[in-house]
Amino acid sequence: METNMMKDLINMVKQDAVPALGCTEPVAVAYAGAATREYIRGNIEYINIEVSKNIYKNGKSVMIPNTDEWGLDLAAALGVLGGDKEDGLMVLRKIDKKIVDAAHEMLKEEKVKVNYVEDVPDVFVRITVKSDDEIEAVLKNCHTHIETVKVNGETVFENKTESKDKVSSDFLKKLSFVEIREICETIPIEELDFIEDGIKMNKNAAETGLNWDKGLKAGATLKRLQDKGILCNDAPTRARVLTAASADIRMGGGDCPIMTSGGSGNQGLGVVLPITVVAEEKGIEKERLMRAVFFAHVINKYVKIYTGKLSSMCGCAIAAGIGASAGITWLLGGNDEQIQGACQNMLSNLTGMICDGAKETCSLKLSTSAGEAVIAAYLAIENVIVRSNTGIIGETIEDTIRNLGILCRDGLAATDSVIIDIIR
Repeated sequence: METNMMKDLINMVKQDAVPALGCTEPVAVAYAGAATREYIRGNIEYINIEVSKNIYKNGKSVMIPNTDEWGLDLAAALGVLGGDKEDGLMVLRKIDKKIVDAAHEMLKEEKVKVNYVEDVPDVFVRITVKSDDEIEAVLKNCHTHIETVKVNGETVFENKTESKDKVSSDFLKKLSFVEIREICETIPIEELDFIEDGIKMNKNAAETGLNWDKGLKAGATLKRLQDKGILCNDAPTRARVLTAASADIRMGGGDCPIMTSGGSGNQGLGVVLPITVVAEEKGIEKERLMRAVFFAHVINKYVKIYTGKLSSMCGCAIAAGIGASAGITWLLGGNDEQIQGACQNMLSNLTGMICDGAKETCSLKLSTSAGEAVIAAYLAIENVIVRSNTGIIGETIEDTIRNLGILCRDGLAATDSVIIDIIR
């Protein structure tokens, strides 16, 4: 039984911790577009895109890699004209100026239309391309899961089997934080080599982002303030600087891959970098760092089971930040009460930070979450932990996360619609 649990946890994290180039919402649209390419014959007359509210909100304003521009219409055109679905979330890595110019011409001729639709999963894209034939591709539940492709109404590809994501979620929901921690401690370290790859990838994004001269430049500016002595050089501040810098380059359209967590690039940065900063400051060995990051990936996923893959609250704050605080506390030798207490501290602090779409300012929210994750962990190590049964804080951390899910699902059900009305 324990061996099966271990395998399920490893497979779950591997599935959601993959390299990605650019924000995963416009990338999902591009991926769906790329799924139509092999069936297109003749000139393209039009491309129609229908997406969920969450995809619409998160894809509207964020920069697309290799373009210095934004827009789901552009992402779709790029995917149709030059995306490679074999590259997964790196689908746009081969885009060049010729393809970008061709996409611009399609937009100029008003051949690409985008709308959002109701009553669909959080992750949903339907692209219809009209050429000599009419090709429809539907992406559903996962940013790279093509459910069907139809040509002139006839299904030419279908994959409606229950995804591994659903199976893993059901499994994980039955575990407590203590059980998750125990499994993470006993996994053979050679099974976690991919975690080290993610640490290197996201550190590289942070270091590259410190010299990124586009977008908000929050990370580079925070570093400059640190060098001037205006900001201190402690672990919470370094975590803020590096996560902001990595988000700057990712959300600013930089050609710099990162490792995701829970299917989200920003959450991958928010999980990995704060833990790495603390490990480096304390001189903690690589194996313990890798286990801490793996633990954090699992906790991030655990939270998202209740809040949803995409939600009206900022996933960096309520999921990645929780995972990072748990990982840091374990890294520092905290016991189960302190690990859970760090997460309770985070949820009593940042719950309510809204997601108003992916864009350059995500670096500010991400940096706040990263810094607070470090502080929440150190507070818990000193046994400063919020009291149970206050506000949304439940008797246990599992109770609190269930409360968080209710808040996202029921209390903030209309928030995404209101945000979309504001940003349209």
